[in-house]
Amino acid sequence: MLRQFLSSTTLYDLPLIAMGIFVTIFLTVLVRTHRKARSAEYDAMASLPLQDDTHGSNLS
Repeated sequence: MLRQFLSSTTLYDLPLIAMGIFVTIFLTVLVRTHRKARSAEYDAMASLPLQDDTHGSNLS
C-alpha cells in the first residue's frame, strides 16, 4: 500500500504534505497556548520559580 502511494505521487507532493502537517500542528499549539481561558493557569506556572521552597532544604 505504501509503495502504491509513493509510486503514484511526485517528489513535490511529499514535502508539501509534511509542511501542511507541520503548519497544522504549529497553529494548534499556538492557539492552545494563547487562549484567554488558560491565562490564569500559565500565570501561576510562571511564578513558580520565584516562590520560596516551603518544604525546605538545608542547602543554604
